[in-house]
Amino acid sequence: MPLQGIGYRFDPGTLHSQEGPPFGGPSLFHPPQATRRRQPAAGNPSQATQGRQPRALKRRLRMSSLWLHVPEIPPTGSSVAVSRDEARHAFGARRLGVGDSVMLFDGRGALSLGTLLDERARDGSLLVEVSERREAPPVLPEVTIAFAVPKGDRLSTLLDLTTQAGASRLVAIECARSVVDADKLDRGERWQRIIAESAKVAKRAWMPELATGGELIAFARAERARGAAVAVAHTDESMPRTTLAAWSAALAGSDATRPRTVLIGPEGGFEPREITELVANSVACVSLGPCVMRVEMAAIAAAVLLRS
Repeated sequence: MPLQGIGYRFDPGTLHSQEGPPFGGPSLFHPPQATRRRQPAAGNPSQATQGRQPRALKRRLRMSSLWLHVPEIPPTGSSVAVSRDEARHAFGARRLGVGDSVMLFDGRGALSLGTLLDERARDGSLLVEVSERREAPPVLPEVTIAFAVPKGDRLSTLLDLTTQAGASRLVAIECARSVVDADKLDRGERWQRIIAESAKVAKRAWMPELATGGELIAFARAERARGAAVAVAHTDESMPRTTLAAWSAALAGSDATRPRTVLIGPEGGFEPREITELVANSVACVSLGPCVMRVEMAAIAAAVLLRS
């Protein structure tokens, strides 16, 4: 069951330090709430009318923190079609209306304020006018979570919450004890939809890359070759280990922008020979804490610790 109830919230100085808040500050996402006027005494209609605002004015003053995903954001002044599902959420669950503001993002760094129009595209999708387009840089350092694919629908939990935690790349790898093939990611449309929904919740301008990395040792070597620092989350206390937080802090002191990759094994853990080969390839052994975690929980914990 997806862990939708986790109440973790990033400090604005971490995730939002580079991706947002865009367009000049927090007022876009946390607009001032309209204050409730004190009701005048009964029998004084002139005072009762005085404190009211016309409904149209209230709507123009209301600004939304709703993010909507679109494949591509056109130039300022153009309009873009938002899918019927997105439109249903805007007009239904969020109770927005024509003239209200939303945030558009394409998942590749482009952001734009948008205004809901009183028009529909031919397929029933919603039209949004584009204004104040900008490009947001990705959050550094790059954080890659490489994982053995878990059984059942736990993959959706992993993708959902590691996206909210700020992972830059999500890579499925093949381990000796893997129980699910990494090519399960071939059903890409569903997984990308989960990532897009999570990116909206987290207000991320950049959606994480989802890919397959192949065999464990080959992937670790490729990561080292591109300059990433690589660690393997291992539960064997007989191995010399440091905590993931301490490993990350040491990297921050030497090279704050160096890419970081953490390897998460399958339910049965890594085989001893895999750990031996990883260590021989300059992969650090790290601990995520005193408890053994399922694959998806370990991936989430790693992403949170590397972004904390």
